[in-house]
Amino acid sequence: MKARKFNIKNPINQHNDLFNHDVWKAEDIGCKPDTVNSTYLLNFKRIEQDWLKLAVKRFVYYQASTKSFSSCYSYLARLIQFSSFLSQFYPAILPNEINRSVILKYIHHLAKLELSISTRSIALIHLRTFHIIMLQEKWLPLTKDILVYAGDLPKNFEKIPKFIPEYVLNQLVHHLHHLPDYLQHLVTVLLETGRRIGEICRMPLECLQKDDNGGYFLTVHETKLKRSYLLPISDSCTKAIKSQQELVKNDFFINRIYLFPSRTKLKTPHVSRRNVNGALNRLAVKENIVDENGNIWKFHSHQFRHTVGTRMINAGVSQTIVQRYLGHESAEMTARYAHIHDETLKNAFNEYQGKLIDIKGKVQYNQPQAKQDDANWLRYNTMSQALPNGLCGLPSPQQRCPHANACLTCVNFRTHKKYLPAHKSQLEATNQIIETAKTNGWQRQAEMNTVVKKNLEIIIQKLENE
Repeated sequence: MKARKFNIKNPINQHNDLFNHDVWKAEDIGCKPDTVNSTYLLNFKRIEQDWLKLAVKRFVYYQASTKSFSSCYSYLARLIQFSSFLSQFYPAILPNEINRSVILKYIHHLAKLELSISTRSIALIHLRTFHIIMLQEKWLPLTKDILVYAGDLPKNFEKIPKFIPEYVLNQLVHHLHHLPDYLQHLVTVLLETGRRIGEICRMPLECLQKDDNGGYFLTVHETKLKRSYLLPISDSCTKAIKSQQELVKNDFFINRIYLFPSRTKLKTPHVSRRNVNGALNRLAVKENIVDENGNIWKFHSHQFRHTVGTRMINAGVSQTIVQRYLGHESAEMTARYAHIHDETLKNAFNEYQGKLIDIKGKVQYNQPQAKQDDANWLRYNTMSQALPNGLCGLPSPQQRCPHANACLTCVNFRTHKKYLPAHKSQLEATNQIIETAKTNGWQRQAEMNTVVKKNLEIIIQKLENE
């Protein structure tokens, strides 16, 4: 059947020559190419309907103002898929004829293809977004009725994130020294921060910022959401980054503006997702890194992000903090990691039942007392030190403890009802120390432990009352 013509005016700017071309470079739409995945062009040639091709160009150009090039590439790929469906089943269809029955047929068509659940879901989500923008900007005379409902998405789309089990991680860490130095450093950063692989690959060489207390923050630029912020990091992660900076400065690298630059003169100026995944999977085969069933583990860079999120949730970190730390746009994204173990849930419930108190029995909340910027807020909430009988209110990488071995006389000490047996045992031991000190005339030791005794008695009384 011969396709019918549908007239549509030239978009946005009638003198904009870009819309007369079917192949666009990333810089044509104000984006940086997706060098992580070696993607540089948008090709609209496979959209067979002229009216749809022009509408998709408008849509992609519009989205480029707020979205990354990789997102624009994903929009185009899924809408090319929709165009192919229309050509196969509705070759002469016009935009005003696309209704719910057409979409239902498209949903069934996707289900028959050998596509992953996430790809099918993204295809429908992108089509829904396209429909909304077309109506909003009046670029196509589409129906105002809902075309794609939330219930149309494959039911298993919201699955548990695939994190790397500790059993596999232990093997990876054990064999990490077999990788080149730069990949050892990259995996260290990846495993601690859970950043998207693109953010790490494109990270600038000068990416560390030092605070007034000697701690370090990592400057993170989120290409997906086009924003930058500071992320608290540990001493070990800082050491890996500094080692990588020295490696870049002293070794032969192309494009030294990057922390992980390319060694070759390829188009991609830095390491890519393919480099990282390939190296990890070759290592898995060579060193027999397997899961608990004995199967070689298949590494993918995004698994590290899922691992960090899952670890934080299972460590009892609140979803609000995990959301801020991982840079999730919505709480729903973070909620995917909330598949916590029974023991974690039990511990969280016990924490909920009690309160944190200091050495004077005063109730404390694990929050900074003074108003702080976002980076320090994250540091405080993600890096408090665990102690055998409580926790320290000082972030671990912030500074050395000025009260070593004297937690029960330190204003930064916090404790909880679950440590009550430990406090009672320590009180008995402290009483014995005081008696021994008095017998031997050790006045200073007796005085110091008397302060500890008083604080323990206050803590025990308060916790028992709670």
